[in-house]
Amino acid sequence: MATTNQAGKKRRVKSLYEVLTEAVNHYVKKGWDSERSLLEWSRKLRVAATRESPSPDVARKHLTAIYSRLVIDGGALKDQPPEGPTRVTLQKLKPELRDELDRRIFASANLIRLNREQAVEKTLQRFQGWVTSIPPDGVSEIDKNAKKQEFKKSVAEMDFISRRVAIDQGHKLASNVKYLLSVQSGAIAFRWHSNWRRPGYKYRPDHKERDDLIYLIRGSWADEKGFLKSVNGYYDEITAAGEEVYCSCQVFPIYAPQKLPIEFLTEKGKREFNRV
Repeated sequence: MATTNQAGKKRRVKSLYEVLTEAVNHYVKKGWDSERSLLEWSRKLRVAATRESPSPDVARKHLTAIYSRLVIDGGALKDQPPEGPTRVTLQKLKPELRDELDRRIFASANLIRLNREQAVEKTLQRFQGWVTSIPPDGVSEIDKNAKKQEFKKSVAEMDFISRRVAIDQGHKLASNVKYLLSVQSGAIAFRWHSNWRRPGYKYRPDHKERDDLIYLIRGSWADEKGFLKSVNGYYDEITAAGEEVYCSCQVFPIYAPQKLPIEFLTEKGKREFNRV
């Protein structure tokens, strides 16, 4: 990276690792010389770390791509049953779904900013703690290199965390798009699907227990008519799919009472739909 100074000449901007190397070498050579020196090196490190921090634009692009796939291209209709919503319904919901995209973009940018600030401060705290603990006889070359790698790693984690934020918010966006589409199209229940079988997935035990369970949608047309009986409870009584951090569970809508197991129907519902 290069910047232009007042004379119009390009000046190469030092990377975070280069600034870290200079700072560590300074204190290995001179020890903790003054508070002023420590504050100045901390300032340089903060500037370098902030400059190399991931941009919220990464999350914005990721979320916009998900929105385009689900809403513009109609991907949200993919997992819907034949009696579910149509493209006409999806088009009518576009304003609400666009608002959901904007909320997710805002949440992502805010989380990335907070994570970046926390990571930078954590790195500076480690650096300052190390400087103030340098023994009179200095540190070895091995200790010096290990410390540089430790400082670098703590900031490099920001990029990983930012990607996780984007992925998590993307799943929340997809879940909420499908939820709004299903409810507005007359869904009466959701069947929970947990990804606990996926290798390496750190599932929540209670989410695994929900796998394949059916939760009614409170206030649906069938619920209002008294056709349904709550067996596992209502969907609004549990955390929604994708609501908790890094949750990638999904729910699949059910629109017809005839598609529910018989224990979900009241006596009135059984008579209405000829279920014995």
